[in-house]
Order: sequence, then C-alpha cells, then structure tokens
Amino acid sequence: MKRSPETIELLLTRRSQLAAKLVPPGPTEEELDTILRCATRVPDHKGLSPWRIQIADRATQDKLHAKLPELHEGDPASLEKTNSKQAKTAPLLLIVSSRTPSTKAPRSEQILSGATVCQNIIIAANAFGYRNQWLSEWFAYSDKVKTYLGVPTDEEIIGFIYIGSESEIPKERPRPDLTDIVSKLEL
Repeated sequence: MKRSPETIELLLTRRSQLAAKLVPPGPTEEELDTILRCATRVPDHKGLSPWRIQIADRATQDKLHAKLPELHEGDPASLEKTNSKQAKTAPLLLIVSSRTPSTKAPRSEQILSGATVCQNIIIAANAFGYRNQWLSEWFAYSDKVKTYLGVPTDEEIIGFIYIGSESEIPKERPRPDLTDIVSKLEL
C-alpha cells in the first residue's frame, strides 16, 4: 500500500471554520464531483448505501435559513443561537441524511456509515483547500425541517456541512491528551 504523508499532515492539521465565516469561492463542479465520490468510499455493512446527499447552493441556503424561524418549535433561545451562527456566506451546503429501512445491518451501523460520509466530505474538501463546518443543531432533528427539505421524517439528518473558503485562519482548540482517552485492553 502506498504511504501518504500528506494525508496524515492534513488529518493532523484539519480545523473547522465557523459556517458564518466561510466565504466564496467554494468547490468547482469538478471538485464537488470528486468530493462526493470520496464521500461514498466509506464502510457500508452489507453494501446498503443508506445515505443521501442534498446539494444547496447559496440561493437555496438563503431560502432555508429564511424558513427556519417558521419551522422552529421549542425554546426561543435555541433559535436565537442558530440565527447567530447561520452561514450567511458559505457558498455550498451539503445535507447528509440516512435512511435505515433495511434489517440486513443494524440501524446504528447504517447511521454510522452516514457519519463516515460526512467525515469523508470534510477531509476531501480540506484536501482541495476549502474549510467547512459540520452542524447538527435543532433543525437536524425537526420533522418540519425534514419535510421542508423532502427528507422523510423516519430518516435521520446526520449533518449540514457548510463548505467554502476561509475568511480568517481558524483558531486551534485544545485536543485531548491521548493518555486520557486511550488505554490498552488486557483480558
């Protein structure tokens, strides 16, 4: 197998950019096609392809963000928090959902496969030099939002992944010390 130190470096230095701070340009059509092909190269128990990806350009995002207050149920503070974080400039949004009708693989494995789709999108976009943020706030769990997006309510929205260019260098955040989270299993 071929070694790829560039991939290791990308993984060690990858950093999310707040969605509200993403700016044009975003991926070209060719780059997006490659990102989406990378997205589907994931573990997929029983080969079910239990995920779907919707592409939202800037105009579609504006319509979605304008509709969110009407679709919101619950605590007004969560809506205000969302409004303050909304991506007002990200050129691209990918919405990843997972359908789990099959009993050939556990539901959790099908959803986790969708999560790896999100991770591959993030890594591929970073490899092209773009920044991104994966969000899953209240609107990922709202049946009203799902219906508005054409996602069946029995499916899970796994992530809203905003992609664009950085408007500023993202700040590094503390990472866990491996000694705090890794242990050797001894039976």
